Amino acid sequence: MSAGALPEGGFAAALPARPVPPHGPRLQGDDGGDIKGGIRVERLTGAALADRVEELAVLRLAVLGEFPYLYSGSAAYEERYLSDLAGLPGGLILAAFERNRMVAAVTGAPLDQELDALRDPFTHAGCDPRSIFYFGEVVVLPCHRGRGIGTALLEIGESHIHETGRFASIAFGEIVRSIDHPRRPNAYRTPDAAWRRLGYRLEPEIGGTLSWCDACDREETAKPLRFWVKSLATSIGA
Repeated sequence: MSAGALPEGGFAAALPARPVPPHGPRLQGDDGGDIKGGIRVERLTGAALADRVEELAVLRLAVLGEFPYLYSGSAAYEERYLSDLAGLPGGLILAAFERNRMVAAVTGAPLDQELDALRDPFTHAGCDPRSIFYFGEVVVLPCHRGRGIGTALLEIGESHIHETGRFASIAFGEIVRSIDHPRRPNAYRTPDAAWRRLGYRLEPEIGGTLSWCDACDREETAKPLRFWVKSLATSIGA
């Protein structure tokens, strides 16, 4: 799954699809190092992912169960999904740790390796999915939000993507929920302003749907998606 990230004040992201948010500290190096506040970032692959995949699955399920995703999944599915993602050419998993505890993570993959439901809206709009990197979920534990951790993960991911020289842009999908949704928290605010500050623009002509089972529901339902895109030609030292 994969669909849009949330703002630093309430981070989560979408399942069956994937996402991106806020600005802050930078990592010392692309694949590992320390950011401000004693937070360490690692790129998880191979044995490192195998050692942490259960912890990452638990983190994702906890955060993605929140509004607007309300995702109800299993640890076994998440672990398979993450292992498959790490095995994709260009697949990306970054995790942030405080001491030795995982507190945040971001996932992504080249759009041409994503689900048809994510790839097809761009293809139908005349975009080449081979030139687009698709960010999946950005997940940050509630007690660690507002510290720039999600932003730092995204900046590190963007830097890595830019340095591959393969992609012209980065995209993510945002789940659209109704204003009067019964499980919408009173304090919830959409992250649109955060996306724009980070250089992403909403593409009103590109839209799609993604299906999964909400928590407390018995059947999958289709959720509308809208997509945000950032050109790498005007960012990250270009």
